[in-house]
Amino acid sequence: MTPPGRRFDASARHPSRWGSTGSARPTATLPLVTRARVAAALAALALAVGGLVYRIVDVQATPDPRVLEEVSNPLDEIVVPAPRGTVFDRNGRAIAMSLPAATVVSDPRIVSDPQQAAADLAEVTGIEAGALLDRLQGDGAFRYVARQVDAEVGEQVGDLGIEGVRVISEPRREHPNGGCSALAAVGRVNIDHAGMSGIEETYDEHLSGTPGRVMKEVGADGTTIPGGLHEVTAPAEGRDITVTLDRNVQYRTESMLIEAVADAGASSGVALVSLPATGEIVAMANVARGADGIVDCTRHNLAATWSYEPGSVFKPVTAAAALSSGAAAEHATIEVPSYLTVWEHRFEDTPTHPDVEWTPTEIVTRSSNIGTIKMALRTGEERMYQTMRSFGFGSRTALDFKGESKGILPPLREWSGLSLPNMAIGQGLAVTPLQILQAYNTIANNGVLVPLKLIVDDAGAGRAPTTAPVRVLNGGVAATLMRMLTSVVEVGTGQQAGVEGFSMAGKTGTAWQPCDIGYECVNERNELIGRHHTATFAGIVSNDDGPALVVLVVIDQPKGERISGGRLAAPAVSRIAGYALRQLRVPAESSTADGERRRADPAPVPPPTTTLADQSPDSGESQT
Repeated sequence: MTPPGRRFDASARHPSRWGSTGSARPTATLPLVTRARVAAALAALALAVGGLVYRIVDVQATPDPRVLEEVSNPLDEIVVPAPRGTVFDRNGRAIAMSLPAATVVSDPRIVSDPQQAAADLAEVTGIEAGALLDRLQGDGAFRYVARQVDAEVGEQVGDLGIEGVRVISEPRREHPNGGCSALAAVGRVNIDHAGMSGIEETYDEHLSGTPGRVMKEVGADGTTIPGGLHEVTAPAEGRDITVTLDRNVQYRTESMLIEAVADAGASSGVALVSLPATGEIVAMANVARGADGIVDCTRHNLAATWSYEPGSVFKPVTAAAALSSGAAAEHATIEVPSYLTVWEHRFEDTPTHPDVEWTPTEIVTRSSNIGTIKMALRTGEERMYQTMRSFGFGSRTALDFKGESKGILPPLREWSGLSLPNMAIGQGLAVTPLQILQAYNTIANNGVLVPLKLIVDDAGAGRAPTTAPVRVLNGGVAATLMRMLTSVVEVGTGQQAGVEGFSMAGKTGTAWQPCDIGYECVNERNELIGRHHTATFAGIVSNDDGPALVVLVVIDQPKGERISGGRLAAPAVSRIAGYALRQLRVPAESSTADGERRRADPAPVPPPTTTLADQSPDSGESQT
C-alpha cells in the first residue's frame, strides 16, 4: 500500500522494461483500428480495381481510331457490281444488256506526280487534265478516274504504268439498236447500273441482282498483305425480262416517225403498234424536236404521259354509244343540217354542206361533226359517259407506267350544256395515245377490251398479273364499227392509210388544242398566229384471219399545209403497218390480188370474258 503523499513509480518496480539505467523514455500513442476504417480502405481498393478493369474493357471494346490508325493495317473494300439482267424482245433478241467495260481508278496516296499522271491520262481518255487532277490527289485510298470506258482505252491506261492508277472491270449497259431505240419504254440506267426510267426503273429490283464485295487487309502503302484478311462475297446476278416489243419493228417505227415529224415541222410524235387479240405492244415510239431543231427519240414516254384533245379519231366511241343504246342503227338515216346550234354555240362541218340525211356509216366516213353530235344527243349524257368509261378513258391502262396520265374525263355532275356535243367530236376531254390504242384494240377484238401488255410474264418479274379481259361492246356493234372504219379508208378521209394485200379500217383526227385564247394562239405581241393542231390516224389491219394489228400515229404541232390526220398521220400508219406485217410474217389476204383491198370481216368470237359492271354516271372524278 502506497503511503500517503508518495507517487507510484512503475519504472522502479520493473527496471528491465526501459533499460538498466532506469532513465525514462518518451511514450507513443498507437492508432485505434476499427471496423469503419477497414471498410473504408476496402471500398477505396475496390474502386481503384473497378476503374482499372473499366479502362481495360474500354480500350479493348472501343479503341481510339487514332490509335488504330497508328498500329493497325487498314482494310480495303471493293464493291463488285452484280451483272444486270438482260431485257429481251419477243423473239429473244437483246434490247438492253450489260457487257464488261474498263473503269480507271486511283489511290491518291500512291500517285507520286499527279500533274504528270493527269496529262498522260488525258491523252488516252480524252478527259481534260484539270478534271483528272482532282481525281488523282487528295484524301482517301480510292477514287474513280474514268468509268465504263471502252476496253481499248483501259488497255492503253494499263500500258502507261502509272503507280497508284489501275484498271478494273465494271459492267456497262449496251443497246444493240443504239442509245435512242426504245428509250422511253425500256428506259435507261445510271452510271451505277440502277434503273432510272421505263422498265429499267419499274423492274429494277428484278433486274439488278445483289452486288458482291471483296475485303482485304493492306499495308500503309496500299499493297495487299500476304496472309492478311481476305474475304470475297460473290455477286448475285440479276434476272432477265422479256418484253412484247419486236426489236426490229421498234427501230423502224422510230425511224419512220422521226422522218414524218421532221418533214412536217412538228414538235413531237407517238407511234404505237399492237396485237389486238392479246393487247401486246409490238412497238412504242416517242420522238420530239430538241432545242437544236433536230428530231430524235425522247426519254419522255409521251404515249403514257401526254394528255391531249383527240378530235375526230374519238368519233367511233360516240358511234359505239349510239349503236349500243339503240339511238342509231347502221342503215337508218339521220338528218344532218348545214349547221347546228347548241347552247348558243354554232357547229359546222368542213367542208360545209346543205341539209342532208346520212347513215351513221356515212357520218363517220365523212367525219361529220354535226352528224356525230346528233347521234350523241340521241344517246344522252349518261349512256355516253358510261361508254367512254368502259373503253378506259379517265383511267390508267394496265401498263401503269410511272407518271402515266388518266387523261381528263369530267364526271357527269360537272358537265355543262356544251360538254356532250364537244366530247362527242373529241374536244373538251383529254386522252393519252395509249388510251386511244386500247379503244381501237377493243373494236378490233370484237368488242372485248384486253388489257395492254408490255411484259411477257409479269408474275415471273415479281408483278401482279394484269386484269382479265372485259366485254365493252357486243359483237354485232363491234362488227358494225369495223365496217364503218373500213369505209373511212376506202372512200373517206383515211384513203392514204391503205396497205396492199390487207384490209385497213381506221379513223382520222385533226384536233385543236387549248391555247392562249380558247383554241387561238398568240405571239409575244398578243397577235393571233393560228391554232395548235394535232394530227392522228388509228388503223386496224386485217387479213383472212381477222384483225392482225392496230397502228396509231399522233403528230403534234405540224407546220405547213399538211396538218390533217388524213394527209399526215395516215401515210405514216401505212408505212409502219407495211413493215410490221412483213417483219411479223403476217400473211396477206389470199382472196385479193396485189393492190386490191376488201372490207374487213368481223373478228372471231373471243373466249368468255368478264362483263363490265355499269358505272354510276357521277362516280368518276376529273383526273389529269
